[in-house]
Amino acid sequence: MTSKATQPQAPTVARWVLARELRSLRGDRSFTGVAKAIRSQGSSLARWESGKADGQVPGVHSLERLLAHYEVAPEETARIMKLRETARTPGWWQGRDIAKPYGTFIGLEAAASDISAYEAQIIPGLLQSEAYARAVTRAVSAPDRASADDIADRVAIRMRRQEEWLERRAPHLWAIVAESALRSLVGGPGIMREQLQRVLELSEEQDMLALQVLPFSTGAHAAMEISAFTLLDVTEAGLSTVYLEGPTADIFMDDPQDVTTYRRSFEHLRKAALNSPDSRALITEIVEGLHA
Repeated sequence: MTSKATQPQAPTVARWVLARELRSLRGDRSFTGVAKAIRSQGSSLARWESGKADGQVPGVHSLERLLAHYEVAPEETARIMKLRETARTPGWWQGRDIAKPYGTFIGLEAAASDISAYEAQIIPGLLQSEAYARAVTRAVSAPDRASADDIADRVAIRMRRQEEWLERRAPHLWAIVAESALRSLVGGPGIMREQLQRVLELSEEQDMLALQVLPFSTGAHAAMEISAFTLLDVTEAGLSTVYLEGPTADIFMDDPQDVTTYRRSFEHLRKAALNSPDSRALITEIVEGLHA
């Protein structure tokens, strides 16, 4: 379990750690038996043990009854109650009109020590220019008939994520972007030129970003059946998870076997992609072509 010295400060991470600790404390007891003993519902207990988007932080009295049932020592109870308090602290994105999984992702992104991201179709969110982000958001929001205000709010959230990242200079992002994403004229040649120049500018910040391009010449590769995935490592909590974003559902996978599978895929992509200098050279070549 997390010690006092490593008590997480980020609300999303605290929620995840709290859920993991509650699951550990339950051991092999059944949901039904524990829920009955603390005068609650098994479904509530299941949500308390999920740190993901479907999870829920227990109320003060519910958690006190649960820890008493588990016969947790007073000092440990105080620590876990403090963890709950941190988990309930609202993040800057809360209160905005965004889905819970995306909010969870923002919280984990902010607390992560390292992020490894692969994108086949678009520039990663943290590297997007505002105009590019607006063009992408407008396109993917078309089926929902999102209003101009909704689109503007979504773009503002993405830009806020980027500002926070640049200000913290963390986490370190290792981004592998397919050449197809660089050549797609999102928003038109002018917006795409500005976007690629933005990527080149950020790629100079090597303490924050390692950038590789997966060129067309690679041919078959380890992620051909995946359009994008993000690995988030939160060292302070001993947490690693894979995030998959989709049009109808976003998925977090923290099972060690799943994380290992995606980490291996990323390593294969890293070896297949161009190194950073050659990646920047290819992006520069594409930018020059857009000036023609």
